[in-house]
Parts: sequence; structure tokens; C-alpha cells
Amino acid sequence: MTSASPWYYVIHWLRLYFGAHLLFSGVRYALTGYVPEIPGIGGEWVQANANIYLYQMIKYLEILTGAMLLFNRFPLLALILEFPATINIFWLNTFIVATPRQLFTGPQELFLNGVLLLAYSGWMYGALKPKLEPLWVWDGAKAYKPAALERGALDARDQELVAMSENVRNPDAHAVLSTGR
Repeated sequence: MTSASPWYYVIHWLRLYFGAHLLFSGVRYALTGYVPEIPGIGGEWVQANANIYLYQMIKYLEILTGAMLLFNRFPLLALILEFPATINIFWLNTFIVATPRQLFTGPQELFLNGVLLLAYSGWMYGALKPKLEPLWVWDGAKAYKPAALERGALDARDQELVAMSENVRNPDAHAVLSTGR
């Protein structure tokens, strides 16, 4: 997505908003111990989570993931880490508690995390294949190298795309490709 697209700005605004929301929620808990008043069985569930320190762990995770989103550092990882909490918040707020405040916050969490996951999901392309071989994190760049390149079975368009990507990573690559050295 390029900065010429209006979606570029929409996605970045959503990322900043969601990051600020998570960071505020986590920091507010860390500094004040604030837990929103949740009626009925939903409140009992939140209290049970607090008793086993799961609620606190989620709030500190919100600080981490909120900062990651706000500062645009590992945003896809932040969204993936936050997604289980997002599902819990959505389910609890929308179907269990269902008060006006919760009916706003539950769907909002799922909408923001879901849209941002879709917007950043192109980066998961290497992992979304039916069959994967083990690949250490330090060899991760190999995930983006087309297998056809290794076999030498690229058509002209694919060869052009590979050359362009090599030129972006290494400005001298064009000279190497054109001279064959």
C-alpha cells in the first residue's frame, strides 16, 4: 500500500487509535489499578481472572502491544499477540454482559484488531502455504525468496519483479544482473 492511497492513511490512523487505546487502558490499570465495573457473571469472570493474575497479565500485554502499534514497531506481531484478548473482550462484552458501554467496546476491539490484521496480513504470505519446511528466524529472509527462483523456472515478469526487489535491497544488483557477475 502506497502513501498515495487514502487507505494508507485510514489504516495508519486506525493503528494509532488502537495503539493509543491499548496503551491508555494498560497504563491506567498499571498506575491506578482501575478495573471497570462489570455487572453480573461477567464481573465474576473478570474477578476470577484477576485472582489468578491473568487480568493483570493482559493489562501489561496491552501496554506492550499498544506501544508496539503506536510506535509502528512489529505491528503484525502486536496484533497477533493481542488477538486472543480481543476475542475474549468481544465475547464477554457483546454476548455475556451486553450493557451499552460493553456493546461499544467489545465490537470496537474486534473491528480495530480485525481490520488491522487484514491490512497487515500480506506480511504473513510466506507462512500461509499448505506445506512449510522448518525455517529458523535468522534465515527468515529466505521465506520471501520465490522457490521458482531457486529452480530457475521464472517467467519474464517474475524475473523482472525479482530484479526490481534486488535493486531495492542492493542498488548495485542491476549491474550484477546485467553483467552476470
